[in-house]
Amino acid sequence: MADLTEIEDKMIHKLATSIRKRFEKLPPTSPKCCIYKIPRTLGEVNRLAYTPCLISIGPFHHGKKKLQSMQENKLRYLQNFLKRNKKKKLLDYLTQIKQWEEEVRESYVEQIELNSKEFNEMVLLDGCFLIEFFLVWFLGEAGEIDCIFKKPSLELVVMRDILLLENQLPFFVLEGLYNIAFGGDEERVSPQIENPGSASDDEKDGVKPLPSFLNLCCEVLFITGKIEVLEKFRGRQILHLVDFLRLCYLPSILRDPNERTVHNSLEFPPRVERLHDAGIKFEVAKKDVPLLDIEFSNGVLKIPKLEVEDHTESLLLNLSAFEQCHYHLESYIVDYVVLMDVLITTLKDVDILTSGGIILNSLGTTEEFADVFNTICKGTTYQVKGFYYTHLCKELNAYYKTPWHRWRATLNHDYFSNPWTIISVIVAVVLLILTVIQTTCTIISMKY
Repeated sequence: MADLTEIEDKMIHKLATSIRKRFEKLPPTSPKCCIYKIPRTLGEVNRLAYTPCLISIGPFHHGKKKLQSMQENKLRYLQNFLKRNKKKKLLDYLTQIKQWEEEVRESYVEQIELNSKEFNEMVLLDGCFLIEFFLVWFLGEAGEIDCIFKKPSLELVVMRDILLLENQLPFFVLEGLYNIAFGGDEERVSPQIENPGSASDDEKDGVKPLPSFLNLCCEVLFITGKIEVLEKFRGRQILHLVDFLRLCYLPSILRDPNERTVHNSLEFPPRVERLHDAGIKFEVAKKDVPLLDIEFSNGVLKIPKLEVEDHTESLLLNLSAFEQCHYHLESYIVDYVVLMDVLITTLKDVDILTSGGIILNSLGTTEEFADVFNTICKGTTYQVKGFYYTHLCKELNAYYKTPWHRWRATLNHDYFSNPWTIISVIVAVVLLILTVIQTTCTIISMKY
């Protein structure tokens, strides 16, 4: 190797110095990071599904011109929130937020360029808006503050926006602000929520008691089976509202970490219509069963009810994106979406699940629903090792591949798929029977 010239040597030293300086400017990585920007591979498929339409929460979309109209509403919500407990002053909340500032900043995947004053003001306005929005919904005070609850379409758009991955505040901030205003769980646990059927003194006096913030989230986000949900949260830190929803949807039995080394292959089952033709029945699971609890037993596939509305696709996309960014080895939502995409391919598949009460399609057309899971899966990556529904897939395939079930499926699909083929088969059978009878009669007459 030839020796470097003096000029080349100086150039390399300058390059090394430049790279070291860039190292120093890198923001520190934090294990507390849990709020992410959508990866480009996912955002290219449907960027609008990850972007707020009406309101910004947190720093990623803060200050965007198209979202500025809601800033006045945030101030009104803050003003109303402060009136709920006049013993607590604005300074009490700001002091606590300042103490949280470093930890809140570490929750975001990117370094936030806002200065301390701007950042803390954003956290105060956005956090108190969310809490007040939930309280107005829960207490039935719609229409008393501003235009949001006067227009059902607006409140649904706000609900959609606050469940976007890029539009989050850490959960500990929301819960902390709520507890400053209304006291800790020991002071404020709601008998109405914790012990359904019993009325508290407040209720008897016509005052609806406030639940814990966790229970408030369950109420506002329509989470059923709250007792089971609260059990899931024991010993687990909730990161933000998207993480809260994900935890609510998790199956009752979580995957065994050792299974990642056991299942090295994955064969998906046929789609719904083929399974149905093979004799598999599709039933809706019990009401309080988590969304991801899909079970197969004795020829019956039980799937929790899924109501598909305008914002369902956006919600599932953001939950799926969060898992791919944060829970690499615990991708339950991703696996659910992939399985549903495999099962639902044609309009007939949708019709079978709809008639079984499993799907409530509010999108309008069957065609639109059939495309939902296909759209969600574009750009999505899943792990063959440790795929949560591997055992379920094996059971469905084993049932479908049983000779009698397979013959039945072929018969249903090839000969009983429409009225004309059914009529043709019946006519053929009748003709065969008549031919046999005629032949038998001819043989008998020849003998006698």
